[in-house]
Amino acid sequence: MGHIDRALDRAAQRAKKARQELPTSDLVEPSTEKFDVDAVRRAEVDSAELRKNRLVTDDKAPSDAAYRMLRTRLLQRMRTNGWNTLAVTGMSPGEGKTTTAINLSLALARDVNTSVVLVDLDLRKPSIHRYFGLDPRVDFHDCLSGRVPLTEALVRPDLDGADRLALLLNTNSYSNATEMITSPEMRRLVANLRAGKGRIVVFDTPPLLVTDDVLAFSPFVSGLLLVACQGITKRDDLLAAKELLQGLNLVGTVLNRSSEEVSQYYYGYGYRA
Repeated sequence: MGHIDRALDRAAQRAKKARQELPTSDLVEPSTEKFDVDAVRRAEVDSAELRKNRLVTDDKAPSDAAYRMLRTRLLQRMRTNGWNTLAVTGMSPGEGKTTTAINLSLALARDVNTSVVLVDLDLRKPSIHRYFGLDPRVDFHDCLSGRVPLTEALVRPDLDGADRLALLLNTNSYSNATEMITSPEMRRLVANLRAGKGRIVVFDTPPLLVTDDVLAFSPFVSGLLLVACQGITKRDDLLAAKELLQGLNLVGTVLNRSSEEVSQYYYGYGYRA
């Protein structure tokens, strides 16, 4: 049995268990720990450093139009279907899934009717804090376990146009990541994060073919966005991903580093991530 088959088997078992434990009313009701993104503490960031890390911080960036179109297409589908949680993943490292998750979140936060929480759920190799140049004061596990209130764990980058974006960051690597993201505590955390008018929660998750975390976590989100990269993503990996994602709500595929302009780029666009 190959590593894809083993990942599929493990993930299917975990996903089945997670679905069986979910209440019939989708996710559990949020606890009393509700919050407004506007009230989350600000964190100072260096705009020049963000641009160096290929983050789209304003509407003058070359890739801003592509992310705004992606945002529009996603919002249309998510609002029509009542969805408010999205997992972003790739197939292998180096395809730009984290950059895509961040820039999509920034674009979503610029919509006046939307507040966004971006969660670093790549618990084996977290990196969002480095893109923003931030050093989180709270360990993700402390927040997940309830030892630290969610409102103390969240930060809001001090950026023009990003007032409605909050970040839940992590700096530690966890070998038991799959158990953490399928735990009752995670279910409660997701419920709290998504409880807000106009709220969308974006999860940056590990590459699909590296670990079974994405499939195990899939029952907790409304849909998945798959990131591929021209020149890096292999055809066999795409076929393996197609098999792994059967039966799941794949809302679209983003193509990074495309060498040609794609008109219907909801399923691919030419941004160099």
